[in-house]
Amino acid sequence: MRAFLKSPLFVTLAIVLLGVFTQSLQFFEHVYWNVWFKNRAQIEQTDAVVVSLDNGLPLSSSSVASSPARQAELLDNIAGMGARTVFLDYPQTTGERDLGEEALRDALKRNSANTILVRRSSVRSDLNHSEPNRASFRLPEGVRQAVSAWNVNFIGYAVDTKRATIVDKVWVPSVASTQDRGVDQGDLIFPDFSLRLDSVPVVDARAVLQGQITAGSFRDKLVFITMTNPQLDSALGYFGHGAQKVPAALVDYSGIRGATKGEVTVLGWVPLLVAFASMIILGTRTRRRSAKLIVYVCAALMVLVVPGLAREYGYFLTVGPSLVAVLVYAPLRSSQKWRSRVQMTSSASGLPNITAMAAEGVDRTFDVIAVSVSQYEQMLASLPRELHGECARQIARRIGLGAGDREVYDNDNGHFVWLESSKTLDDLIEHLEGLRALFSSPLVIGGHVLDTTVHFGIDRNIDSKPISRIQSALASANEAQSKGKLYEEFGEQRLAQSPWELSLHARIDEGLRNGDIWLALQPQFDFRHNRISGAEALIRWTDPERGVIPPDAFILQAERAGRIEAITYWVLERSIRMLDQLNAVAAPFQISVNLSARMVDHPGLVHRVADIVRETGLKDCSNITFEVTETFSMANREQAKINLAALRTMGFRLSIDDFGTGQASLAYLAEIPSDEIKLDRRFIRSITMDHRDQLIVESVIGLAHSLGQEVVAEGIEDIVTLEALRKLGCDLAQGYHIGRPMKLPELLELVDLSQGGTAGGARANV
Repeated sequence: MRAFLKSPLFVTLAIVLLGVFTQSLQFFEHVYWNVWFKNRAQIEQTDAVVVSLDNGLPLSSSSVASSPARQAELLDNIAGMGARTVFLDYPQTTGERDLGEEALRDALKRNSANTILVRRSSVRSDLNHSEPNRASFRLPEGVRQAVSAWNVNFIGYAVDTKRATIVDKVWVPSVASTQDRGVDQGDLIFPDFSLRLDSVPVVDARAVLQGQITAGSFRDKLVFITMTNPQLDSALGYFGHGAQKVPAALVDYSGIRGATKGEVTVLGWVPLLVAFASMIILGTRTRRRSAKLIVYVCAALMVLVVPGLAREYGYFLTVGPSLVAVLVYAPLRSSQKWRSRVQMTSSASGLPNITAMAAEGVDRTFDVIAVSVSQYEQMLASLPRELHGECARQIARRIGLGAGDREVYDNDNGHFVWLESSKTLDDLIEHLEGLRALFSSPLVIGGHVLDTTVHFGIDRNIDSKPISRIQSALASANEAQSKGKLYEEFGEQRLAQSPWELSLHARIDEGLRNGDIWLALQPQFDFRHNRISGAEALIRWTDPERGVIPPDAFILQAERAGRIEAITYWVLERSIRMLDQLNAVAAPFQISVNLSARMVDHPGLVHRVADIVRETGLKDCSNITFEVTETFSMANREQAKINLAALRTMGFRLSIDDFGTGQASLAYLAEIPSDEIKLDRRFIRSITMDHRDQLIVESVIGLAHSLGQEVVAEGIEDIVTLEALRKLGCDLAQGYHIGRPMKLPELLELVDLSQGGTAGGARANV
């Protein structure tokens, strides 16, 4: 269900439904029908004539429209020429005593058998309908009347009309229903937009009065005596006709044609949208690419063609929502496919990655083999960045050559995965020996010669899921490399403990994105200024399934999984962004960030830190202290010293963490260009009770001060220990007595209260 809620189809349907409820899809409905009828409308022989009272021009005193007497003469002439029905607009009256009006009433009575007086309406596109105009002309007894009142869209195009409308508290039939031949068509009448309006001849009323029109022009015709100026408020838009408005009489005639064609069944917008969604679901479940394409094309054609054809056969489908669905779904789906391709491809090499491998599935007849390339990151550090991808591709080609040209998947960082046909373990090991021999000759990349050593991981647990098997093989390859072995097999005995470790990579990324992993700050108290002047940044993880995860439970795993770099840089970036708020309260303020022992000798460390400084706009690097444990083990000690010296040159402070717990503390103190040492809690917790520990701490503080370094004591849990350290000359204190790790808002409040060492001092337990 969660996957569906994130799918392009669900997003599309949500947007469409929002548009339906806010009535914001009328534009798409308008465009569709305008285009459809523009291409489907045609000129036909018609039984209608329009007699223009104003010749399409603004009303003037000389026009027939302003003279009821001339309209009376016109009506007599046209009725006498054999017109089947004459539709005459209500006249523009000047008062009951006007002689012309009396003449018109007399003419209406004489021709009442085939004359209908039409009340026009003013178009209100903002209300989607037309409102009948007021008329002061008194309707003669026995003369029929009709109303032209069309429902319109948002720009005044005629959509439909009711069979009858209440006018002056009386039900008056619509013009479109006056020629109904007994066909039951329900409540609404739709125009016949397949008729091009230039099929209906328009003649000037003055030409009729002057005898310039022959009697045959009106015999057995529907004659509309009306004003034709398109600027009138009764003019309507007509689908397929273009942007210019047309006289309402022409739309009335189109409505008469629509009424006589038969019943129109209104189906609304739901059936077409449901049909579209069903076809999209069918397409997503179709595996063959060609069949999937056919389904999608049919879905689009259905939306574009079916409503128009259905209307020609008496069914009206609202097309706007489905048309919007097509327009929204297509780019969303394309974007999803593009993201999927990106997610399934290694950004460096362009090779498919393990996400693609898992999506394709792993057959039970295959073993999953992974390879880990030793010192891969050092290899990349020796190459220009543009050759990194070529390095991965050359390794993949060698593996593919030895694996029978099978697809090789790149998991980055020197890890590759592929499938081997299942065979006995002895045969498989012999095969892996041969693969390893392929790497006995060095790689030659852009003139750079690189020796390579590879280690293999094997997963033969055919009942496990593909992604589990892939990650199992990768974990086994890492283990084989750490042990210096050719291979390591991921056996069944490790399956029960493996899910968390094997999915740690993805879990860490997800935790960083959604906030499950967050940054806590543990305050440090400055004895010299009697205030909180710094804090140590500590990462915390609250997993929705496992609850609070202790740092020791995932930091080591993150180091093994190669994720510690991303975590450390995330901590550094967040710490820098917090500094502005902290310095605003208690400047100068510094934050200590732990630097993993596995990163100290990394060739790209200084470069990435410099990038973060530039991206965050850090002005004073001395506000950040990197803590490096003295118990670390590094492959390249010289590179580590170069990195640390470079960081110090940039302005960062360096701290030796856990001082006193290693076997070569003094040598390390002399070797590393540090600014601070951090006394381990094992010496601090007993200084008030053990004189020897007190002497050791006092000596270390004196030695550090003589070397120009500060001393931080951690693990302080009571006021007695705190005061003892103050007397011994310690510079900074950290521990639960000062404050537990907390979120930034809590630290800001604590720091603010600690200023001056008075009221705040009491709050901070110092």
